[in-house]
Formats: sequence, structure tokens, C-alpha cells
Amino acid sequence: MTFQPPSKSLTPRDYQFIALVTILFLIVSTALVFANLTLTGGGDFYVHWVASRGFIFEKIDPYSGEVPARVQQLVYDDSAKAGDEPYILDTPFHILLLYFPFSLLSDPQLARATHTLFLELALFTLALLSLRLTDWEAPRYFWFLFLLFSIFNFYAFQAILESSPVLLLGLIYAGILLALRNDQDELAGALMAVSLYYWEVGAPFLFLVAWRAYREGRGRVFAGLGMITFVLLAVSFLVYPNWLIPFLRAGMNNLRADFGFSTHEVFGHIFPSQSGVAVWVFIGILVIALGYEWNAALTADSRRFYWAACLSLAASPLLGFRTEIEHLVVLVIPSALIFAIVHDRWRRFGGGLTILLLLAVFLIPWAVYFFALPRLGQIANDVLFLFLPLFTLIGLYWIRWWAIRPPRVWADLANRQS
Repeated sequence: MTFQPPSKSLTPRDYQFIALVTILFLIVSTALVFANLTLTGGGDFYVHWVASRGFIFEKIDPYSGEVPARVQQLVYDDSAKAGDEPYILDTPFHILLLYFPFSLLSDPQLARATHTLFLELALFTLALLSLRLTDWEAPRYFWFLFLLFSIFNFYAFQAILESSPVLLLGLIYAGILLALRNDQDELAGALMAVSLYYWEVGAPFLFLVAWRAYREGRGRVFAGLGMITFVLLAVSFLVYPNWLIPFLRAGMNNLRADFGFSTHEVFGHIFPSQSGVAVWVFIGILVIALGYEWNAALTADSRRFYWAACLSLAASPLLGFRTEIEHLVVLVIPSALIFAIVHDRWRRFGGGLTILLLLAVFLIPWAVYFFALPRLGQIANDVLFLFLPLFTLIGLYWIRWWAIRPPRVWADLANRQS
């Protein structure tokens, strides 16, 4: 008797399924584009679109004052006022090259709607990868709940309104962790290469990844990083040889601009008389904690490194860098770890506790936005800024013991299996 290997060709039913999925994807994508056309704001995208289009079609320096002036007209219908974001481009030119395809669309609303579609798909994928990173066999209902939480939480909504590339950065950060776990070092390095901007969001995270790769002798990470960075830099200097000095000047101007959130300003509102001392003590404690956890994670197994990477993302907005409320959407990654450990560790009532935590993190920011913000103003804004990073930091330290250690005694194993 001879055994025939299974056929590798697709059956008619397979083709029908692929066609159905493709049609549904196109219908949903088209509907999202039309829905995105109704959105306002979008300055985080417009600053890149105006800079790219002005450079290509009008030979305008993307780091000149003409770009923020045009973006302010698109976003505010006027020039920026005190406290408004000035939309000064401070993205390196070799990263700005990635926005050039969108500059081919002449209608700003259509360009923004198309870019936002990519961000919405990135957000959906970010939620899936965040759960996958936990190695958690989550109940099917929780996959659905976590997707809803990730897509409709307050911070994701703000990121969609601004069409912020931080959603793509979050997906890239999750991709870096997954690539490192699967020993796809060149891919991890390549992803790092296209994430080298918005330093206030991911600088500690990227530093930890690079340091860990160096200590482990994973040279292929730096090979992937160097290759992609070299290609992008070579093209950028061929296209615009003198971009470096204007870019540095624009970055300094953006640092001096008065917009967004920082722990210095927030502590100034909370502790008007002792804000200077309090904020530096707080930042000092965070830096010491990060230093300790990084040092421990460099030689530990992948569980501890993953937890330390989540801690780095959670601590970044609290280290004193000026940031924006939509940048907190990357904390979907550590949130998934917190929910997974809570559910897994306290299995008898972990499902209910996990859902309560998820509902609290979802509902509290929306409640503050709708009910407290009109009455309390700046204090409510500060609460919105502090809530998610502080919750994530506290949550990560709450589950730290079980996140970085495997079950060691039979009681732990029994608790997980019960």
C-alpha cells in the first residue's frame, strides 16, 4: 500500500473562503475610510503630510516655519494659541521618507482618512500581538473584550483623532518583542530602525532592547538596525543633503514649545509650593527602579526581560519628557500582561477580577473626560494623563513576582490548574 502526501493545492472551498475574507476586508476598509473623512484634528499626520508634500512639489524646507503655519490652518483654522500644539516637524528626514507615499494624495482629508485606516488596522493588530506576547490561553470571550478595550479606550480614541503614528510605534514595539522571542534578530533590528523617533514614547524601551541584545551578543539585531538605517540615511542625504542642522534646530524649538503634558507641570499643579523637590524625587525613584530592573533583566530569562520592557513603556511618560495624552496608547502592551497574570494567578475568581479591572481602566478615563473635565479643567486633564501610567506601574509591580518567575511549588501549579 502506498500513501500519497496530502495535496498542497487549494480546494474550491478554500478559494471561496479567501474571496469572502478579501471582500469583507475591502468593505470594512472602505467604510472606515468614509468614517475617517468625518474626523477633525489629525495634526500629528498633517505635520508629516504637509512637510512631505511641500518638499516634493514646492521645494519647501520641511523644517521651516511654513510647515507648522500651514498645519495650524488645517487643524485650528488659525494660528496656534498659548497651550496649543505648534506642530513643528521634529521627525528625522530619513523617517519622513516613509510618509512620502501619502503626499501623492492632494486632498488633505482623504490623505488623513487613508493614513488613519492604516492606524486602525495597526491598533487591531497591536491588541492581538499584546495578548500573544503574554503566552496566555485567554478565554475566547476575553479576546473579544480586550479587543474592544484596546480599540475604544479613551487614549486610543485620542490617537485616532490625531491620526498619531504612535499607534504604528506601539505595533512596532510589540513586533520587536515578538521577533526577539522567536530569534528573528534581523527583523527586530529592522523594526527598531523605523521606530527611532517620538523618543518621549519609547526611548527607555529601545535602550533596554539594545542593551540586552549587546549583552547577549545578538549581533544580528544591530546588523538589521544598521542596514535599514544606512539605506534610509543614504537616500535621505541624496534627496536632501543638508537636512541635519534644520532638523536639530526644529527639535530644539519643539522642546521649548508650551504644549502637552509633563510630570514637572503636573506636579506644579498638585504641589504648587514644593513641586520642584517632589517631581525630582519622583523621577529619581523611577530612574533607580528602572536601573535596578534593567540590570536584573540583562542576564535573566525572557520572562523578566518582557516584564522590564513593559515597565520601561509604563515609566516613559512619567520621566519628565513632554508628551501627549494619545501617546499613552502604547500601554496596551503592559496592560495585556497585567490582565493575563491576574486571570492566571487567581484562577478561581480571576475571570471576574480581570473583567472588573478592564472595566475600571476603560470607564474611569471616559468618566473623567465627560463629567469632570468640564468642571475641573486642568486638574481633570492631569488625572487623565497620570491615570493610565500609574495604574500600569502599580499593576506591573503587583504581578511582578508571578510574571518573572515560573511556578515553583505544587501549590502554585495546583492554583493554576484549579
